[in-house]
Amino acid sequence: MRVPITVPDLRSGDEIIRISGWLIDEGDLVLAGELFVELLIPGLTIDIIASSTGRLVEIVKPVDSHVQVGDVIGWLDQTDEDQ
Repeated sequence: MRVPITVPDLRSGDEIIRISGWLIDEGDLVLAGELFVELLIPGLTIDIIASSTGRLVEIVKPVDSHVQVGDVIGWLDQTDEDQ
């Protein structure tokens, strides 16, 4: 099952949110609780952890993309046989 990775509510108000780095590549397995993407609000870096285990099958928003709360930035496939 494909599950969207969305930008959480960071209570950033009108601040611009930017993807500062993906810590895994498409095709990599990410475990629940593992850091896998960093978001940047001016003056603050926020590490995002995976809420579930799955394989990153698509990065929708690459590094340096501006995003908003609720935006889909990638997709995890939770049906991977390696889990």
